[in-house]
Amino acid sequence: MNAEEKFTVPSATLVEKPNDYELKAMLPGVGKEDAELHIDGKTLSLKTHAKYQNPAGFKTVASEFERVNYAMSVDLPEMADPATLSARLENGVLTVTIKKRPETQAKKIEIQ
Repeated sequence: MNAEEKFTVPSATLVEKPNDYELKAMLPGVGKEDAELHIDGKTLSLKTHAKYQNPAGFKTVASEFERVNYAMSVDLPEMADPATLSARLENGVLTVTIKKRPETQAKKIEIQ
C-alpha cells in the first residue's frame, strides 16, 4: 500500500442466522476483479482498489464521480467455520456467507 492511497470503511452488517452468518458490505462502483477477500484465523479482511479507465477513444472532460478504495476487517464469531466461507459481489453489494460449525448449528429434536 503506497502512502498516497486512502481507504474508506464500507457500510457493512454482520447478521446471525440459524445455521450461518452473513456479512453484507456496500461497495458501489467496485467489480469483483477490484476486490480482495482474505481470512486469517478468525479475521476476515476486505480491500478494494479503485480503477477507472475511459472507454477507447474517449477522454474525461469533467467528472464528479470519485472512485473509492475500501478496506475493513471483521473478527468472526467463535461458532463460525472459516473453511465454509463463500462470497459474491452483485450490484455493488458484497455478500459473504460463513456457515456455523456443525456442532453449534440449531437442530430439531424428534420427540419419541
